[in-house]
Amino acid sequence: MSTFYNIAYAVGFTPWEKAGQADGDRIARLFEREEVDRGGPGKALDLGCGSGLHAVTLAQRGWDVTGVDVIGKALDRARRRAAAAGVSATFVHADVTQLPTDTVGSGFDFFLDIGCFHGLDAQNRRAMARSVSARATPNATLVMLAFGKPVGPPFMPTGAKRSDIEEAYVDWAVVDVLKPPTDTPGLPKIARRSEPTLYRLARR
Repeated sequence: MSTFYNIAYAVGFTPWEKAGQADGDRIARLFEREEVDRGGPGKALDLGCGSGLHAVTLAQRGWDVTGVDVIGKALDRARRRAAAAGVSATFVHADVTQLPTDTVGSGFDFFLDIGCFHGLDAQNRRAMARSVSARATPNATLVMLAFGKPVGPPFMPTGAKRSDIEEAYVDWAVVDVLKPPTDTPGLPKIARRSEPTLYRLARR
């Protein structure tokens, strides 16, 4: 998957960013729910943060936020986005299956995964879940957007069902499931046909 994203950012093919911008109100409501539940903004880790669209939104809302990604060009854009917005956010080059404490940190009470988990194979999904759990507080929550079906050719995200998530995140419980409307603006038709679903998980 990293090869695909390297090429995509190099040529400027990033439809997921357009979709994320168009769906900003829905994402903001998810963030608001987290803030209400914990009495205000906390410490967040954006997994596979890309160009930092959601990380910057979290920072604007007062979160202490770190974004991680393996695509250098995406991280460069994320840092420029944060600077342009006048907010403080940390962006780290790291693999979500290995989140080193010395660079990523720990003690996160909120995790955001907008389309990262569903692009990994089973082994890396389990490694990602272990890494997330190791960096999480006991009362942490995680919001994940995953496609239920493969998006397209083999180099595209293969998708993940609830059972796949629960098999990997054994230390977490799925507490809410929300399927976005099929007419989500900005989301390509091929992605809408892949059953995009939002999951909220809570640490056991």
